[in-house]
Amino acid sequence: MKLLSPALYFCIYFSFYVSLSQNSNISEYSKELNTYNFSDPNPIPILTNNAKIYPYFTFDGYQINNTKEKFKVIELENNYVKVFVTPELGGKVWGAIEKSTGEEFIYRNEVVKFRNISMRGPWTSGGIEFNFGIIGHHPSTATPVDYIIQKNNDGSVSCTVGNIDLPSRTQWRVKITLPNNLSAFHTDALWYNPTPL
Repeated sequence: MKLLSPALYFCIYFSFYVSLSQNSNISEYSKELNTYNFSDPNPIPILTNNAKIYPYFTFDGYQINNTKEKFKVIELENNYVKVFVTPELGGKVWGAIEKSTGEEFIYRNEVVKFRNISMRGPWTSGGIEFNFGIIGHHPSTATPVDYIIQKNNDGSVSCTVGNIDLPSRTQWRVKITLPNNLSAFHTDALWYNPTPL
């Protein structure tokens, strides 16, 4: 019995060490979602009804019937959580799941229903939306933003999303990082004004 105790302690320590040393993973794929899409842009210049978001145009029409649409998803995963980022839907954190229970701790809407809420019109619920610029629901909230994925030296993974806000002539970026040993992710935001003083 005394020989079993040190062996048992070694196994527990080793399995704990192995679980901490495992790296986070990052993957990129397309997911098909029921989508109530929006129209082509309104050809009338925005100066006529909302000059503060010039030079953007607006989208005025919205579907009442859904269709299947594919959206790019960036999945960050470690032993504890999965985090989903959608660069084609404004770069939002689309949702997050705690793996031991399978429960969402950030709501992931499985239906993309665009409606006239944001500065340019289309907006959809779900996830965490990043807002920069002159008013909430930034101009790219329903359209693709730039992104890059990376595996970090410390075993964590990151997805950085960002865009240029044309009315304010500023640039924004949000780096979403999932460490390999935590059941949480963190974000680092940068809002940069490149114009001279």
